[in-house]
Amino acid sequence: MRDAYEIRKAQLIDLRTPVLQFLYEHAATGAMHDSDERYPPPLCHPGTREVVIIRIKDWYGFLTRPNKPIMWIHAPAGYGKTAIAGTISKWLEEVEGLNFSPLGATFYFWRTSPERNSPARFIITIAYQLATSIPELVPHIDRALKQNPIILKKALEVQLMKLIIEPFKALGELDIMPNRLIIVDGLDECINSDQECRVERCYAEDQEKAQIRILELIHTLQSHCLPLSFLILSRPEAWIKQHIQSSPFARVVEEVDLYALGDHLYDTETYIRAELSRIAARVKADGPVDQDEGEWPGEDMVKALVWRTKGHMLYGSTAIRHIDNPYGDPRTLLKNLVESPSHTNPDLAHSSSFSSLNELYLQIMRSCPESNRTLMIQVLEDICRCFRLFSVDVGFQRAVDTVDYLSGRVPGEGYRAIRLLHAVLNISGGDPRPSGLTLNPFIHSSFPEFLLNSRLSWEFAIDQQKGTRRILSGCLDCMSKITLQSEMKRDADVFAVLMWPTLVGNLRSLEPLNFPYVDVVENLLSIDLVACSIKAIASDDGRIIHRYLDTSRYVGDLYCSFMSEPLAQRAVTHAVSSLENSLVHFLRQSLIEWPFGFDYAFANFVRWCRGNEEGTWTIDNNNQVVKAVRKLREERPQHIFDSLRRSGSNVCVEEFLRAFDCYYDEPIDSDSSSVYLSCDDMSD
Repeated sequence: MRDAYEIRKAQLIDLRTPVLQFLYEHAATGAMHDSDERYPPPLCHPGTREVVIIRIKDWYGFLTRPNKPIMWIHAPAGYGKTAIAGTISKWLEEVEGLNFSPLGATFYFWRTSPERNSPARFIITIAYQLATSIPELVPHIDRALKQNPIILKKALEVQLMKLIIEPFKALGELDIMPNRLIIVDGLDECINSDQECRVERCYAEDQEKAQIRILELIHTLQSHCLPLSFLILSRPEAWIKQHIQSSPFARVVEEVDLYALGDHLYDTETYIRAELSRIAARVKADGPVDQDEGEWPGEDMVKALVWRTKGHMLYGSTAIRHIDNPYGDPRTLLKNLVESPSHTNPDLAHSSSFSSLNELYLQIMRSCPESNRTLMIQVLEDICRCFRLFSVDVGFQRAVDTVDYLSGRVPGEGYRAIRLLHAVLNISGGDPRPSGLTLNPFIHSSFPEFLLNSRLSWEFAIDQQKGTRRILSGCLDCMSKITLQSEMKRDADVFAVLMWPTLVGNLRSLEPLNFPYVDVVENLLSIDLVACSIKAIASDDGRIIHRYLDTSRYVGDLYCSFMSEPLAQRAVTHAVSSLENSLVHFLRQSLIEWPFGFDYAFANFVRWCRGNEEGTWTIDNNNQVVKAVRKLREERPQHIFDSLRRSGSNVCVEEFLRAFDCYYDEPIDSDSSSVYLSCDDMSD
């Protein structure tokens, strides 16, 4: 049956050679899955991306059509979308036992190819491939071309109707025709509207319009109930996502978030182990290996490289190309790769393998309008400096809104400035597989390393000092308005009172020689730090900021920053005494009035007060916190028993209570104590 079909197909194609020749000459042949321009085509490594491959196969029906004719697979840059498209194309071509070709057509957009980065040749390319896949269409396409000799000068919507929709309908009995799959990969790579007459192109605006136009063409095509299904793969750009999730599209589209589907780390590990084994065999064949080094690469090195990829297949494949350099020692290249970050590793900065990853990042950055880039860089500086201080539960947009306020930007300005960076930032939500308690906005760690290295990022290089200065200035400004009567309504206020000492320490570490401590001191001395400390402890419920108020960091960061400037010791004294006053403030209240953050703040204060030698303390009986605790012990011993002793570990807090005659010697009730955290539980 298959052989007879192929013979009939060849006969029809031979009879209509002028038609196919015309289509071929005007098609974007490089956009087809088997084009020489794309050779060798990217494919999934054996044993990887199996979950999504099965999902696609289950959705697409050879003889029966899926419930939803369009599947949209989206993921950030470098997660193997093109390899998945190539693997599906190859699978469809190799399917046996069918009397038709299930692969209807393919179009692989590509940003740097003039014929593949525009919608101009999209319809003619699809029409050509459908004509070769379904030869019965050829005479009807021929008739359309003869009736419309200048069809290629017509709008794409007209081309769609005359070259695809009407020829299909002329066949009749569409309900019994087998279903073909059209694969459109890299929709986000369709970047220009082919209006070359424009002197200045609004780059970002044009690419949005071009990509939405392709989606509308596909939607129109499916609305005519033709025997066609569509697999679209792209990055989750905001405008693409919004359009596909709109009511006309949503009912006909099955959406698949590749980033949240499957085990990316497992897939990357499978690939890396196979490739390192291949490289190891080559190294062994090239000459004897030092027996003292053991079997290369070794499990530790493999795990270190896998961990570094964070499940990012593009990074993994780039790393393998870098290690497999015929002009270098793979053992040295792997060791250098896993032991030092890229922004400090000259080998990586000049690696031809990693240049492809860097070029990808540059392309993404340059997709943003020039008029917006200065603001975009400022927001990235703020994100790099501050985001790991937020809880993972906060979410991306809420964190951006907070740093917007602290940096003096109008609400929503920062989010709009980076909306084109969906490929490298978790803009639409948090990491579905968070690795810790802090908010991590970067899809892969190589992107902030790229931004920090001006040799790689060029005009897009960021300066963390500027970000730290902006955010610290905003924090001090917020704190200058806080009093005991103030309400902490804004996330920015909570962030400011909790994180300003950390920002001071960060700025000092970045600018050790020209730290602007005079400005910081003057600001601190004018701020009511007692009120700020009380608000910090009272507001610290863990929902806004990652850390509870850590007194050891609070004071330690200040000492590290100001220890060499006598003038600034006033600020340290002011800050420490303010913190002590805030603790005394709560110690004078009843137990039910103590906020959740007080126990931890007190435990950390005690831990910070311990001396370097066992049994020694940096405070004495005249310390105001000690006096407040002793008074509390005298008036309400059970109060101390039930709370202070359990606010920390049985070491630091109990030592404090015993050292200053505040200990209430009675065993803790296990039932009531279980609701409190220990110092070990609360540590980072």
